[in-house]
Amino acid sequence: GIKKARLPKIGFILDTSDAFGFLDPSLVLCACHLIPAFAEGRTDSLLPCGLSVVRENGDLDDWTAYYVNIFADRDMYACFIGFGVGHDAQYD
Repeated sequence: GIKKARLPKIGFILDTSDAFGFLDPSLVLCACHLIPAFAEGRTDSLLPCGLSVVRENGDLDDWTAYYVNIFADRDMYACFIGFGVGHDAQYD
């Protein structure tokens, strides 16, 4: 955590009948910036294998864990919505 100068880490839980139940919409995080924990490797055993909109074509596995970025500035935001900071395209 913060006291150890480490980013919070999250990962998938085992796929059981109780894993994906109802969530109160007011408790759902709308967006966050996740960074794959590359040293943890990849797995196909935590979520059902198969095609998904969140995976690139041909990928059947996911990163085992992710770091939660605790800082995102407007430059990072601009990059993710398709604008490069200082590029003329954002003013067209």
